[in-house]
Amino acid sequence: MKALVTLLIIIFAGALAIAQTPQTDDKINTTEVGVVLVDSSDNTGDEKKIQITDETSVARLYRYANARVNKELAFATKKSYGKLA
Repeated sequence: MKALVTLLIIIFAGALAIAQTPQTDDKINTTEVGVVLVDSSDNTGDEKKIQITDETSVARLYRYANARVNKELAFATKKSYGKLA
């Protein structure tokens, strides 16, 4: 009985909420954009320039992305081990 009354209250509240929302039919304003055609792509200016540097630094490679974090979080304490009975 309690479940039935709860279900009826939820349905009644939902119907009341739907009835309160106003129906608006707004029209969408559209804009038209023209298209420009290009005959050739000889001089587009999208050339990338590569700079070579003589930087010598040490890089560490890890197999997994979070290997360093996992290593630091994997510390062990006295309470990490189980007790023997």
